[in-house]
Amino acid sequence: MRVGPPILPGLAAAFLLASACGAQAQSAPLVPPRAEAAPIEAPTGAVEDRADTPAALSGSELPLAVLVLDPAAAYASSRWGVRAQQEIEDAARLIEADNTRLEAELTSEEQSLTAERQNLSQSEFRKKAEAFDARAQSVRRERQEIALDLAARAQADRAEFLDQAAPLLTEIMQQRSAAVVMDRRQVMVASSAVDITTELVARFDDLIGEGEGLPDAPEPEPARQ
Repeated sequence: MRVGPPILPGLAAAFLLASACGAQAQSAPLVPPRAEAAPIEAPTGAVEDRADTPAALSGSELPLAVLVLDPAAAYASSRWGVRAQQEIEDAARLIEADNTRLEAELTSEEQSLTAERQNLSQSEFRKKAEAFDARAQSVRRERQEIALDLAARAQADRAEFLDQAAPLLTEIMQQRSAAVVMDRRQVMVASSAVDITTELVARFDDLIGEGEGLPDAPEPEPARQ
């Protein structure tokens, strides 16, 4: 009797390690790592698109300084990021616990159906086996959707963090007469004097704090015709 691949314990861990939260995970499998989060994509309205940034200056007023920032490290070390990581960990543990419970239920159902087989006709057994397989597949899809939803919320939280940080980045650029802020992970060599990660986190913690909680998962884009 084929009932489909088992619902594995660890489904929550698999999606979290593969998501938006970072494929470079090196720590506990339940959650995306704190220091190796996935690269944060700059949202609409981030520093480089703002009209009031030093980059909007022209001619002799154009500053030449270049700053570097590690956005993943800034997120992970901020009060906002610490709060979000804890919420993600808690949610992931709940998902994992539900996966384990549902796996046990399906295993018990399968064993009962196997024991009942000798008392059923071939057609009756086929109907019950097909119904069980359909239920197992439905549960598996539902658990995957829940896991992916949490991954989407985690990614949305990182994007919101960068949105909130954009004005602070602009302020630091202006104060340091900088023309651009580059991703520290894309720079081969840089002096610590131009790395503003710690400075940004300090300002962010002081002015914005830990935020209000994980956002809802973003609505999926409609399929193109």
